[in-house]
Amino acid sequence: MVKKENQEDVFREKWSEIDKNQVDKPPFFETCINEPEEIDDCFHKTIINHIKSEIAGTKISVTTSINDTIWIPLLVDKRGKINLEEFTIPELITEQIPNFEDILIKSIKTLPKADPAIVRSTPVTSRYKLPLVIHMN
Repeated sequence: MVKKENQEDVFREKWSEIDKNQVDKPPFFETCINEPEEIDDCFHKTIINHIKSEIAGTKISVTTSINDTIWIPLLVDKRGKINLEEFTIPELITEQIPNFEDILIKSIKTLPKADPAIVRSTPVTSRYKLPLVIHMN
């Protein structure tokens, strides 16, 4: 579990470690089409902002402050459908927000359809882990 303060710093640090040569074109949302140089960043931000919006729209009260980063594992299939892969949510988060996994599932299911990653002109399935910084008092 990595603890960072800034969502953007975590993303940039880990994104630079990814071998982008694995795909010719990463998955993207139609809303990112106007930002070709930053299509990866736009894809990431769209997902994270959608999840944050879903969390913000849910009444949550915590008894212990949460300041943590969790890595959301996603599978983008060759049709562009985004699925949340199985992962372990930190105990503090499950204790404080028992329905956190349901919130994540709902937010991923309501994402707009993405265009899949492309390798040699063929749509392919790809996996990503995106950092979600959670601050709650």
